[in-house]
Amino acid sequence: MKIICLCIFFLTLVPHWTVQTSGVTQRLRGVSAVSERVAWASGAGSTVLRTTDGGQRWQKLNVTTETLDFRDIDAVDAQIAYVMSIGNGPDSRIYKTTDAGNTWNLQFRNDDPKAFLDAMSFWDANHGIAFGDSVDK
Repeated sequence: MKIICLCIFFLTLVPHWTVQTSGVTQRLRGVSAVSERVAWASGAGSTVLRTTDGGQRWQKLNVTTETLDFRDIDAVDAQIAYVMSIGNGPDSRIYKTTDAGNTWNLQFRNDDPKAFLDAMSFWDANHGIAFGDSVDK
């Protein structure tokens, strides 16, 4: 799968697109860049990727042995990131890493079979918000 990045240079105000090869065939849905060199991506089939060299190489990370659809990823820095899976009930989850994706800890697992997470955003390593579809409305 190809990752296309929009890089905006504020001095020239001319967008510049760079095509990158992720090394995976799964559909990617989330991307979070924390610098010109470090970015994280997420997608179907429990796919989580991280680059530290501006996208020249992407490392595939293992979050869980279960197959989940990682819809959103939000990186705080090169070491800390949250990834969110979607689906009804317990398939909607949020995991966190503090060691560049070497280990992941479950932060939230949905217990309501009707609930479904949609997106999340974190403003620092410990504070964020997640939202999903309305239930019984």
